[in-house]
Amino acid sequence: MFAGSLLVGFTIILVALWLEYQDLVNTTHIINEGPPARQDFAEALRVIDDRFVRVRRRWRLIIHLLLGVCGGLMIAAGWVGPGAFWIAAWTSVALLMLCILFLAAADALRTHCHQARKLNQARFTVSGRANRTADSDVV
Repeated sequence: MFAGSLLVGFTIILVALWLEYQDLVNTTHIINEGPPARQDFAEALRVIDDRFVRVRRRWRLIIHLLLGVCGGLMIAAGWVGPGAFWIAAWTSVALLMLCILFLAAADALRTHCHQARKLNQARFTVSGRANRTADSDVV
């Protein structure tokens, strides 16, 4: 039980660190993308994207920290051994994992809404351009 708790705890901490690193790399890549060809449309989407990336980054950091806390509790429970603290630590791990699950679901919903909003904005902008082009062809 001691070795298993240590192994699982360190694995969870390493996964949390790896997820944080990957999120940092992906966020940096998104921020440093080159400017698209259509500047006005791109600027409107950039404002929406910047806010979304900041909010998403903050919530994912919280998720990664909670994963790290779970790993620390697993290690502490393994180190202390069976007893009242062991039960409390593993109960806390289960509750924290449930919180992580809900936060991840909220992140997925937020991402879905963001993509739908971007798609609506793109459709609106493209249809507005099509109408302006058609109006200029008529005149």
